[in-house]
Amino acid sequence: TWLLPARAAAGPDLVFDLRREDQERTAQLLRDGVVMAAVTASAEPVAGCTAERLGRMRYRPRASPAFAARWFPDGPTVTSLSRAPVVMFDRDDRLQDRYLRRRTRRHLDPPRHHVPGSDAFVQAVRLGLGWGMVPDMQAPSGDGGLSDLDPDGSIDVKLFLEQWRLHSAALDRAAGAVRNAARTMLR
Repeated sequence: TWLLPARAAAGPDLVFDLRREDQERTAQLLRDGVVMAAVTASAEPVAGCTAERLGRMRYRPRASPAFAARWFPDGPTVTSLSRAPVVMFDRDDRLQDRYLRRRTRRHLDPPRHHVPGSDAFVQAVRLGLGWGMVPDMQAPSGDGGLSDLDPDGSIDVKLFLEQWRLHSAALDRAAGAVRNAARTMLR
């Protein structure tokens, strides 16, 4: 969602092999030695790494106005949430399930679409394929394309930059770009 602008700020001469993984699973890429740095949801650093808090992303349950009118005429009830299609980022995305459990105190298994790409995910929600937990930065207040299904249903995800303790000019420059972007993009 916000990492490519950070990457661009590091300059075109710094080459990346960017890996896309849910923030709940990126620490495994560090453990496996696949990456030298990762944005994670874990404050506890992987062995041999440091972890630095970047901020938090706020997600809200949102849907297109037509989808909300059809599936949630009485708001997000247990019955409507169990039947309404939901858009998931990928099979590891648990954000929608966290919302469902918190809202209903039950395990629900509604029909699911998997759309692995942040822009494509939001577009799928905008097009009415289902509801989803959309980051505020992709649907700012007053965005007429999406309806907020539950004003009290936001979920904050704390993000951390984990990186190897190795110091190199390239890694330091990349980490600095991520830190700077986080200051402006995250809460």
